[in-house]
Amino acid sequence: MPNPAPARPRRKVDAGLLIVLAVALLAGGLCYALKGPAVFWSVLGDDLWLLLAIAPKVLAGVLLAGLLTVLLPREQVARWMGSRSGLKGLTLAALAGALLPGGPMMTFPLAVALGAAGADIGTATAFIAGWALLNVSRTLVWEMSFFDNDFVLLRYGLSLLLPILLGWLARQCFGRVKALAERQEGGAE
Repeated sequence: MPNPAPARPRRKVDAGLLIVLAVALLAGGLCYALKGPAVFWSVLGDDLWLLLAIAPKVLAGVLLAGLLTVLLPREQVARWMGSRSGLKGLTLAALAGALLPGGPMMTFPLAVALGAAGADIGTATAFIAGWALLNVSRTLVWEMSFFDNDFVLLRYGLSLLLPILLGWLARQCFGRVKALAERQEGGAE
């Protein structure tokens, strides 16, 4: 079996982390100033317990993603979910997202693993959108518990084609950006 491609080095600190950190520090400062130190420390303690509760799930999701990048057959993933998979690939990705049990700790690492195994940006987008908009288990357990069936069916029906459309749009946008970058590289030489 061939060795997997070496992983791209990731930045330890990126813009997303800095933004979330700044907002968290601002919220913490406001909580301390407006509600007092007792409330601030109580919230901080609750957040620590939440972190301890979700850390194993995040670790398991990241481990799963890493293992799947090695285990998923790259040629088959590229054929079924790559840039040339067309509408079939987008539909398959949206359906997989809709049927995937679990939350973001499983979904996002799995989307990364699919990308590393040959899926393109369109199918990754359709997969995540399928999970976010059409997840069957969440719809049955949560939405149907809180809303009447007519509303749930209307929302679900209106959302049905959105993951495929979003995947197609992602392919179009990425293709244009990539073509522009290639033209600029060609002009710079």
